[in-house]
Amino acid sequence: MRLLAGITDLDRPLTSFLGANAHAFTRAELLGPWTRHALDAAVRAGTVARVLPGVYCGAAHRDSPSTRGEALNLWAPRTLVTGALALHLCTPALAAPRVADLAARNGDRLHPPAWVRVHQAGVPLVSSCLGGVNCVTPERALLDAWRYAPEHERRNLLWEALWARACTWRQVERELERAPRVAGRRDLERVLGWFAEGATTPLEVLAKHEVFTGARFDAFERQVDLVLPSRRATVDMLHRRARVVVELDGDAYHSTRKARDEDRNRQTDLVAAGYAVVRFGWRDVVDRPEWCRERLLTVVAGRLTRPGSR
Repeated sequence: MRLLAGITDLDRPLTSFLGANAHAFTRAELLGPWTRHALDAAVRAGTVARVLPGVYCGAAHRDSPSTRGEALNLWAPRTLVTGALALHLCTPALAAPRVADLAARNGDRLHPPAWVRVHQAGVPLVSSCLGGVNCVTPERALLDAWRYAPEHERRNLLWEALWARACTWRQVERELERAPRVAGRRDLERVLGWFAEGATTPLEVLAKHEVFTGARFDAFERQVDLVLPSRRATVDMLHRRARVVVELDGDAYHSTRKARDEDRNRQTDLVAAGYAVVRFGWRDVVDRPEWCRERLLTVVAGRLTRPGSR
């Protein structure tokens, strides 16, 4: 049996061992300490799952992304996990997919079950160990996830991965430059070009190009330097006549106490200087964009109807 950190219950019955350890094991590994009869009986009883040909785990762990990733490594050791599963293993905040993608060599003959897709497009020379699983690099995983996703899901997948910091947009751009064929290449190049315009976070790019767009938002300026009595501040959006500032933020980019304290102090200074401050986070912009638009326009309209606002 291969060495795995934290393995317990080696001296207990097979079902207890597999239940206590969220890992995948080959049949050969299990038939050392336990008998063939014990393994086959546990599979028939449903307490042990055959995840892939010759690869097993405790039934409670069969849907675990890390267990599935290990099982894929054991079943097809010449391949690398890629796509959405590799992204989840890199950054568990990202959704775990129902289908796993494998990068395989041309000519490798594999017969995967329904939950595995094998892509015989070659195996990258550079790999990563993500969550204990042999995978492609995060940027290659994101590019492959884009390739294999339905067209209407691609942008959201990209936004979420970049916001979760699985990799950077520049890393994706370099990976795209090396790739000869990518489904949806033109659209991906367009989105990456938005980042090249100077935005500092995915939230700013998403807000500018997909949420606060159209004639209703033409009066807003982006990335504006304001000189306040107590400081200089660069704000994400500004309606100058209404004196409304929009701040786009979220835990991923304002995660420390110092950063949050600075945000509060900056907002206090903006309000003291006569600005109304509207704040939107990542989930606001992604999950309810129309609400964000309506709230912002309502605040602007209210400010413009005040005496002396014109």
